[in-house]
Amino acid sequence: MSVLICCISNVSLANSLLDSTVARVPVPTLIKGNLQLTNNGISPVPYFTLGEPALLTNLYLTKGRLSFSPEFNFDLKAKPWSFNTWLRYDLIRTKRYNFYLGSNFSIIFKRLDPKIFKEDLQAQRYQMLDIMMTYKIDQKKMLSFYYWKTSTLDHLGITSSHFVMLALQIDNLLKSENTVISFRPSVFVINNTLPFSGLFMSQITKISTKKFPLSFSLQTVETLQSSEQAKFNWNVGVNVPF
Repeated sequence: MSVLICCISNVSLANSLLDSTVARVPVPTLIKGNLQLTNNGISPVPYFTLGEPALLTNLYLTKGRLSFSPEFNFDLKAKPWSFNTWLRYDLIRTKRYNFYLGSNFSIIFKRLDPKIFKEDLQAQRYQMLDIMMTYKIDQKKMLSFYYWKTSTLDHLGITSSHFVMLALQIDNLLKSENTVISFRPSVFVINNTLPFSGLFMSQITKISTKKFPLSFSLQTVETLQSSEQAKFNWNVGVNVPF
């Protein structure tokens, strides 16, 4: 974490010195978000699911090269499932290529059996190193690479975990003035200290129309190889962007 802060500080200082030689232009703060109601909550690491309907809340704040993306996810009984606080800095930015370095502090609320434990939820805190690279192939396609190194802060749950994903974002699949369809296939690898490891493939398809405020999504997760038996997962979501 200290290495991450040092890297971001050095880059920020260099940018400040460079910017001091030119006229300063105000950098706007961009804010947007999304609410999703889904029949099955699927986490950012798609193998893990809530296993029941959920409300997923995402907020995106961007100012210059720095972005902050908190997530607050609950089941439909208003019990918390997971909180994430993604903080990323765009270290390298070109017309086609971007390299991001970031961190995520997260809390996972594990469900416990109230017949055995005094509480039905156990808060597990994690800290994550986040590395992301994107390559813009053309106006419709973008290739993304993710690496997440997660460590526990409480000696609960998973001690450490490695996650690697390669994803292809394809926009505007349907040539229509009103309907927009995007498709995002991916393959990912998990290796953690449960112990558990596996190779998986996933896809997210989104459909929206310009004249309707809601959009719809379908996500599926299929196991290619796993150290333990894993089932096929899927969800359907109704999204409210804002």
